[in-house]
Amino acid sequence: MKGTITRIKTVVFIIPFISLQIAAAQTTHKKAAALVKSGPAVANYITHEIAKNGPGDHGIFFDTVQSKIKPTDLLTASGRQYQDIKIILEAGDVIKTSLSSESIYPMALTLLNDVNNRMVPVKAIIDTAYSSHFRLLWKAPAAGTYTLRITCEKKAPKEKDDRRYYYENNTSYKVDCVIATQASGIIMDNPTVCDQLQFLLRQRLTNFMQITGALSDTTMDVLDKKKIQSINHLSTFTFYKNSVAKINVDPGYDYMAFDQSLFYNSDADAAQAQRYFISQFKACLGDGWTEETEPNDVNWHKFTKAGSSNPVSLILYPGYKYLQILM
Repeated sequence: MKGTITRIKTVVFIIPFISLQIAAAQTTHKKAAALVKSGPAVANYITHEIAKNGPGDHGIFFDTVQSKIKPTDLLTASGRQYQDIKIILEAGDVIKTSLSSESIYPMALTLLNDVNNRMVPVKAIIDTAYSSHFRLLWKAPAAGTYTLRITCEKKAPKEKDDRRYYYENNTSYKVDCVIATQASGIIMDNPTVCDQLQFLLRQRLTNFMQITGALSDTTMDVLDKKKIQSINHLSTFTFYKNSVAKINVDPGYDYMAFDQSLFYNSDADAAQAQRYFISQFKACLGDGWTEETEPNDVNWHKFTKAGSSNPVSLILYPGYKYLQILM
């Protein structure tokens, strides 16, 4: 298929990225955090906490924490130092955190819940594709105060000079956090195309977890019919009320995408609909966005914002009497 997405972080086709609070995703991910055998996190909270501060943006909140592991910080059972950040969530909140560090030694993120005075990792989706970044995504089933743990994956050196250099240069980090409330996944009645596009762009901030619905079907790999290409869920959002949209998830979570096909009576009607959506997107996206066409397929339209790795693409497959919208 021409609209196949290769990486989640590169292409915003007009398709919402799925809300990965899928049981299978939460229980089978091969990179899920191991059980943490340490005492109550309250003993090692840093000053700042992550919370839904201010008015937010349509039910979406942002927060950032910058800190540094210190020689006096506590140790895990494996002898690695850590710091904890308190996170306050309501039932249904989706949290997406990204940990970055300039250190040559990677750090890890774990989201913990206090169960009978024992800190237990939740079964979140973890992405460690890049050595300097660690991403975590989770949907809270219940309200509560959770703990985000930043752990050094390298033990501090014992030799004095090496130890001093280590704490001066290799223990600083930054955590960027997005919290999307349940209300953020509900769009107003009778929305305009611009309202729908802006809604999808906001949903993408948390991988469209708030609009991922029930399991629909699976798509098999074109070359290897025994290999699953994507696990597809129904989307709770569609451009037209009587149409169906899906959230496609790669089994390894390399990408998640919103995928909708709008069917028409003729190729001409589909082409007319494409022109209509292109004009609406141009007016909605405003300055800073440019339109591109695929060199090998003039029917593939892509809108790109300068400096952004998240282009929005509108795709039409001629001859099939439908317009496919991917994000």
